[in-house]
Amino acid sequence: MGSEANISDVAALEDFRRALIRFREDMGIAIAEADSEIKSTFIWLERDRVLHWRRAVPRLEEELTSAKLAVLRKEMQTMGTGQRPSTIDERKTVDRMKRKVEGARDRLECTRRWIGTLQRDISLFKGAMSPVSSLIDRDMPDAIIRLRNMTLALEAYLATPTVGLAEQVERARAKVASMRRAGEIRTAEEDAKDAAEQLELEQDERVLAAARDAALKSLGAGGKSSGGS
Repeated sequence: MGSEANISDVAALEDFRRALIRFREDMGIAIAEADSEIKSTFIWLERDRVLHWRRAVPRLEEELTSAKLAVLRKEMQTMGTGQRPSTIDERKTVDRMKRKVEGARDRLECTRRWIGTLQRDISLFKGAMSPVSSLIDRDMPDAIIRLRNMTLALEAYLATPTVGLAEQVERARAKVASMRRAGEIRTAEEDAKDAAEQLELEQDERVLAAARDAALKSLGAGGKSSGGS
């Protein structure tokens, strides 16, 4: 007799399928946002910052040159007393412009290094996310479809009328009776009767064989006597 599955509700399976769908959507959104942020950062560094500092360096160098010329012009001037005017402010301007030029050069170089580092990190990120992308694009959709098919199959199973134990026993008895009528199954009494008949037949065969052997011996002895006389 077959056993019945103890299933009363498939709501948990359907809830899990829906949760998996939401999880897949959330993962897809998170990965898309991360990818967009990475691309935006790379474009900002490559097209905005590099261009900005590349233009800033020569402009600041020109301002530095102008500040140095201002110092020279001030040094060439003479006051009415014959003394040269102070160039402290102009020299401070020169020092400030030197720092700006060096800062712009450093930032340009750092931005270029950051671009190279970001390119390597993007490659590592894509390599690490490849299995996740495969999970989202292939494995999860397959799992969602399988869960749906399982739910439909279980719902169909629950909708099928079940056969009670008594009815299963009655069906089994009817099947056995049918097989007996067809000769496929024999009772113990029938087997015992056939065995007794077979034993009796074997005994009769042994008696006949003994009588035959005795007759042959008798004929053989008579022939020898006739030959001797």
